[in-house]
Amino acid sequence: MDWSPARGLRIRMAVALCLLLAAVVAATLATGAVLTLLLGGAIAIAAPNAELLTLELVLLIGGAATLALLAAVVWGERDTPRHAVRAVGARRIDDHSHPDLLTEVRAVARQADVPVPAVYVAPTDTPLSLTTGFRPANANLVMSEGLLDLLSDAEREAVLAHELAHVANRDAAVLTAVSLPVGAAERVLNLLSGPTAGVEHGEPSEADYADGLLTVGLGLVAPVWLAAQLLAASLSRTREFSADAGAVAITGDPAALASALERIDGAIAERPNRDFRTNSVAAFAIVEPSTDERGDGIFSPVRRLIGRAFATHPPTTARLDRLRELARETGEAATSGT
Repeated sequence: MDWSPARGLRIRMAVALCLLLAAVVAATLATGAVLTLLLGGAIAIAAPNAELLTLELVLLIGGAATLALLAAVVWGERDTPRHAVRAVGARRIDDHSHPDLLTEVRAVARQADVPVPAVYVAPTDTPLSLTTGFRPANANLVMSEGLLDLLSDAEREAVLAHELAHVANRDAAVLTAVSLPVGAAERVLNLLSGPTAGVEHGEPSEADYADGLLTVGLGLVAPVWLAAQLLAASLSRTREFSADAGAVAITGDPAALASALERIDGAIAERPNRDFRTNSVAAFAIVEPSTDERGDGIFSPVRRLIGRAFATHPPTTARLDRLRELARETGEAATSGT
C-alpha cells in the first residue's frame, strides 16, 4: 500500500536527505580532523624515533580512528528502539492483560499490510503513542494508559493506523539514519542539561564517548549542524503528514484521527513541562508539546518562530486542516460514486 506524499513533498524529502547526508559527511570529517591531530600529537610525543612519524601514517591512523568512531555511533543506535520503550516505563502486554487492544492492533495491522508489532503499555496519564523499530518485522508499538482512557474506539483505531503507517513507511529507520550526527549531539546535550527521560524507570541516557566526540566535530562545523537540525525537523514533519494520510487510507475516517489529535493535543497541554517530553521520546510520539506557548515578553515571537522551525511535528492545527481537506475529498468522492 503506497501512502507516499505528493510529488512536491517527495522532491523536498529527496533534497533534505541529500543535504542531511552532506551534514553526516561534514561532521565525520571534522571529527576525523580532531582525532588525527590528537593521535598525531600523541604519536609525536611517544614515538622513540621521530622519523617514523610520517604524514601518511598520521592520516592513516586518523582515518581508521574516524571510521571506528562512526561505526561505534552507528552500533550504539541499535538499542534506540528499545531505549525509547524503556524510557517511558512501558511493559509488553499479552492476550490475558489487554485482549481487546491486541485484537484491534492485529486488525489494523492486517489492513495496513504490516507485521503485527510488539505492543507495550506505558503507566502514565500523558496521552502517548509511538512506534520504534528499524524494520516492520521488529516494530514496537507503545500506548499509554492515559491515551487508552482518553480516546473513543474510533479515535484509538485512527491513532493505531497512524502509528502503523509509520511502520509501513520505515520512518524510524529513515529519520535515525539521516539525522545520525544530530541524534548523537542531542543525546549529549540532553545529558548535560539535566535528568534525561527514563531515569525514573532505571533507563539512563544513551549518550556515550563516541557521541561526545562526534558532537565536538559538529561544533567545528556549527552552520552544518544548524542546517542538519532544521532539515531533520522538516523531514520529520513531512513524515507525520504522510502517516496521517496513511491512517486515513487505512481507516477511511479522517474525522476520527482529527478528533483524536485534538484530544491528545489538549491533554498534553495540561501536563508538566518535564514528563515524556524530551527529544529522545517526544520525537517518536504522535503529538509533541506545542511550540505556540513560549511565554510572554518582547522575545516571545522569536522563541515561537525558533520552536516551530525545530519542531519534529507539524502544528496540530495544520494537521487538522489537512485532515478536514481529506474528509471533504472523501465525501465528494463518495457522492460522485453514488
